[in-house]
Amino acid sequence: MKSNSNKNQTKLPWWVELLFVQIGLPDSWLSKFLKQKRETYNFISENKKYIFYCTLLISGIIYIYPIVRYTSSSASCIEKTTKYLKSNNLNDAKNMMDLNSLAVGYCHGGSLPK
Repeated sequence: MKSNSNKNQTKLPWWVELLFVQIGLPDSWLSKFLKQKRETYNFISENKKYIFYCTLLISGIIYIYPIVRYTSSSASCIEKTTKYLKSNNLNDAKNMMDLNSLAVGYCHGGSLPK
């Protein structure tokens, strides 16, 4: 028969069993960790609204950043290609709009005129 003392004991979480019983980390670390965990839960529960807005803002920045980077590199490529076309006088009769169109076409996979 099992004794009543075994029934009254609560089972330890797996991470406590592994780290503090099997590996043998100091017990003072467990108390500090549990205190920090409780303080973290309290902080999160008190600041849910601000945490949500910060998470939303950071997610928005992460979502928008590749678009901004692509646009910036595309604009840089178009500017450099336009300067190249002007400097080499490849299209003397072409106006600025045509040069810009050629530069956009080149930066998106086309080729320059000969």
